[in-house]
Amino acid sequence: MSSSLLQYKSNLSLSISNYGQEVHIVSVHTTDSWDEGTDCCKWEGVVCDNKKGNVIGLDLSCSGLIGSLQSNSSLFSLQNLRWLNLARNDFGNSEIPFEFGKLRSLTYLNLSDTGLTGLVPPKIFLLSELVSLDLNLNPLLFSNHDFNMLVHNLTKLETMVLDYMDLSLVVPYSFLNLTVSLKHLSLSYCYLQGNFPTQLFHLLYLQNMKLRYNPNLIETRFSKGLSDSISHLRHLKTLNFDSCVFMGSIPSALGNLTKITFLDVSGNMFQGQIPDVFGNLNDLSFMDFSSNNFSGVFPPSAFNLTSLTFMDFSSNFLQGTLPNNISGLSYLRELDLSANLLSGRVPGWLFSLPSLEYLNLSFNKLTGPIDPIQEPNLVQQVYLYKNEIQGTIPSSFFELINLTSLDLSSNNLSGNIKSCMLVKLRNLWSLDLSFNNLLSLTRCSNDVNSTLPMIIDFHFSSCNMQRFPSFLNASKQLKVLDLSNNQIHGSITKWKAEGWEGLDILNLSINFLTTVQQIPGKHLSILDLHSNSLQGLLPTPPQELYYFLISNYELDGEIPSKICNLSFLSVLDLSKNKLGGTIPDCLGTFSDQLSVVKLRTVNLNGNQLEGSIPQSLTSCQGLEVLDLGNNNINDTFPYWLGTLPHLQVLVPRSNRFHGDIQNFNGTFSFSSLRMIDLSRNEFTGHIPLELFENLKSMKDIPVDKGGPKYMGEDYYHDSRILTSFTVIDFSSNHFKGLAGNFPPSLGKMAALESLDLSSNKLQGRIPVQLTDLTFLGALNLSHNNLEGQIPLANHFDTFSNDSFGGNPGLCGFPLSKKCGNNQEPESPPSTVADESETRLVWKIAAMGYGSGLVLGLSMGYIVFTTGRPHWPVNMIKRNPKKRRRIHRNGSRKN
Repeated sequence: MSSSLLQYKSNLSLSISNYGQEVHIVSVHTTDSWDEGTDCCKWEGVVCDNKKGNVIGLDLSCSGLIGSLQSNSSLFSLQNLRWLNLARNDFGNSEIPFEFGKLRSLTYLNLSDTGLTGLVPPKIFLLSELVSLDLNLNPLLFSNHDFNMLVHNLTKLETMVLDYMDLSLVVPYSFLNLTVSLKHLSLSYCYLQGNFPTQLFHLLYLQNMKLRYNPNLIETRFSKGLSDSISHLRHLKTLNFDSCVFMGSIPSALGNLTKITFLDVSGNMFQGQIPDVFGNLNDLSFMDFSSNNFSGVFPPSAFNLTSLTFMDFSSNFLQGTLPNNISGLSYLRELDLSANLLSGRVPGWLFSLPSLEYLNLSFNKLTGPIDPIQEPNLVQQVYLYKNEIQGTIPSSFFELINLTSLDLSSNNLSGNIKSCMLVKLRNLWSLDLSFNNLLSLTRCSNDVNSTLPMIIDFHFSSCNMQRFPSFLNASKQLKVLDLSNNQIHGSITKWKAEGWEGLDILNLSINFLTTVQQIPGKHLSILDLHSNSLQGLLPTPPQELYYFLISNYELDGEIPSKICNLSFLSVLDLSKNKLGGTIPDCLGTFSDQLSVVKLRTVNLNGNQLEGSIPQSLTSCQGLEVLDLGNNNINDTFPYWLGTLPHLQVLVPRSNRFHGDIQNFNGTFSFSSLRMIDLSRNEFTGHIPLELFENLKSMKDIPVDKGGPKYMGEDYYHDSRILTSFTVIDFSSNHFKGLAGNFPPSLGKMAALESLDLSSNKLQGRIPVQLTDLTFLGALNLSHNNLEGQIPLANHFDTFSNDSFGGNPGLCGFPLSKKCGNNQEPESPPSTVADESETRLVWKIAAMGYGSGLVLGLSMGYIVFTTGRPHWPVNMIKRNPKKRRRIHRNGSRKN
């Protein structure tokens, strides 16, 4: 036996972590005592039979062993082994050797988290004495036949843990052969498929059942609800059905599980009212019913549980009010009832629970007020945002001195918060009181030396703040400061800017600032000063900025070349100022060459810029948005921008661009472009067919089921640019125009959402095929030379007068002009169409550009000229977004 163990030791090595590098040595710390000539029964990890001295147990778990399990390993000569634990070692993606079938005396086998792979060998079912089998956290695969043999032969099995294995080939009804002695069954993340066998609820001795995250596991009976037979599991302590997408209701038989300590049915599609049957579940410590479709009144007996430490009913449709008094929850540490329909006051007892650390009641309909707190507890995180809570914040709230995170934003709170009260919360690192329009913050006369020493995030947006919070100047940990949309007037002086050296994000937008003497923070990554009253020259930005937003001002002068020293710049928004001169030639040649990849958005719209577009922008390979609209730029069409692989939005509208746009080839592809606005310039000639052939991103736009989204991520979102829409606007130029008759082929563009062909020279009748465009949400055919009756099939009668006006030959609803046999339509003025132009426009239509295409050959531009375009809003209203579910990450799951 000693020689077998020593041989096994010699075939393995130990991986020791040494400053991130692995050093392989022969010795293993668990086997350091394994020396030749000594009694192996005294070796660490070895257990022997007291009578015969046979090795019956071997524990080498967490020993850092590396190598592979070979079929000729001396380990398999230990025929008397009853207990083998090799968990949490690294066997190098080797397969389980068939020779494990020789260890017929094994009662306990643990090979979890060892990197084993491949099919589980059928010889495993020969281990008929096994009481415990743990193979979890390995990329192993069971065939249905071998699994059937396993559960049929292992008649003494009490524990089976197969989490994170691949059981997709195993028919769930194979589990019906499990022995009635089974106590612990864990099959989480196993890719189970098919019908869930409710007969598992007849395993009378079962104590733990974990089926977490098997979304393809269904139960036809669960469409009516969880089976009443669950009441047979009288010994059940753990039930975890998290994210199995089960449906139906929860039976009142749940109240019979009096031994249960852990209950998780979150992430399913259960519905109906939760039965009020928690009165007898005295041992329950963890309960999670979140992210389902439960409705009705919250079960009041849940508030009387005496052993509960975790309660989560978030993201449901539960109604009612919170009770005025409770008798339980003395040990509760986390309470999450967010994203429901709860109403009424915020009871004070919530903040007196002696063990509570986390409270989330956000996204409800609580009206408040917040009740006074009699005995402030030790709660650390409180989230009450997105409610309708009214009234003042009680002074006792500021006695919650252990608070680290407080979010009361988006309510109707009022009153005045004094800085000397706020600084009592000295452990606070995150505070958000934003979007409470009647709430103000004032300074106490004695707060000169007072501060929030731990504060990192401070959000007081859209309230009634009128001056900078001076008590934050000494907050050395402050990283994020959001004071946007307030009533702050005057200047950012050097004194006000001092003390915030560590600031990372500063948002002072939508205030009344007039000058900036010094920008706070030496290492800012985000600076948002848009929509103030700043005048004069553009302030010098910090060197490490990622986002520089300083639009909607009276800033004049030129764009300084120092802007090119911003090595990390990703978004530059200087729109709607009075900046003149030319665009700096260095804009695409930053001091740090990595920036040419990082720069994603350049918005210089609404200034007085002249000259041409610098060709250095071709170096900005990550550029997505280039908006130069409403300036005085005098240039020809920038073909060379077509080489930028990620350019999605190009807006040179309302400038002095001129010449034709004929010279397209494969080099200038614009393959990612989704929005192009050339309107209100001086372009001439024909609209090139090659341009439309190159716009590949406009042909197939994926449907976004998550509701409307805008370009930009993280902090910056361009609210004007919906990712789901594509736009082409060539209006108000000197193109020869689009003349000729409507072709029926236009009706084949089934995904078209907006069609604007106004202010052109179109003639003839409106083809009835257009009524097949059932996705069409906006239509503008006005100011052409169309004639005949307006078709009314499908949803065509939902469009207004404005869609058809300015066509004297049109008649019928919605126009006031009636059609009749005795009334001939007025003849439009005679026009001679260029056949090549007519063919061009209908070739474009025949290409079938996808969802959201706007053929904007009109005078009005629907996105960039308005902050909130009316037609996308109308379409969104027709297809309201489904209620969003939120769920806090990091909940403790078993």
